[in-house]
Amino acid sequence: MAAAALPGLNFGPEVTYILAAILIITGLALAFYGHGLWTTVMSMIGALLGSAVGFLFGAALGGVVAGLVLALVGAVIGSILFTKLVKVALAFLVGLLAAAVVYGLLGGSARFTEGRLDSALIGALLVLIVVFGISYYFIDDIIGIITAAIGGLLLALGLYLLNAGTLTAGLAGLGVFLLGALVQTATIKKKQRARTRAAATPPPPPPPPPSL
Repeated sequence: MAAAALPGLNFGPEVTYILAAILIITGLALAFYGHGLWTTVMSMIGALLGSAVGFLFGAALGGVVAGLVLALVGAVIGSILFTKLVKVALAFLVGLLAAAVVYGLLGGSARFTEGRLDSALIGALLVLIVVFGISYYFIDDIIGIITAAIGGLLLALGLYLLNAGTLTAGLAGLGVFLLGALVQTATIKKKQRARTRAAATPPPPPPPPPSL
């Protein structure tokens, strides 16, 4: 059964199939056309993060009802911010992922003592700042690679839910990532060359005035 791919969760096979199909389709779309879809994706991510933050603050201040109200407000604000600042948000997410990896490699335990900064947390914050700065500077060049990587991960997860096996899912995700990165990079460079040529081409001279 496909539900066996989700241990501990009582999903029926139909739900698992639907979830896997959504992951696979979304992964393919992001892998091969992520640079064109990323504004919409970042709007959704901003709405999710904003609603989560709003609910946490609202629930802490006034209970579940206040949490739901602030979750709605946070979703709207987060969606607007991530849409308007899509490059900043994308670079921040890349830095956040890199920081999370470094924090895990340094043995961070997510246990914090008041008035004291964990060395793993300090290292992760430094990585976050550095990776954020580099990613933001080169965002137009690497956005295809980033979205292809996310698409490959989603595709691999979808195949894993269908019991394709860890190795098969991983190889398929890696292949889609590499192919999608190549396709998107070529497309982005082609668009950049077209914009450069259009900017370098002088406008045609105005037509001569009509003779009397």
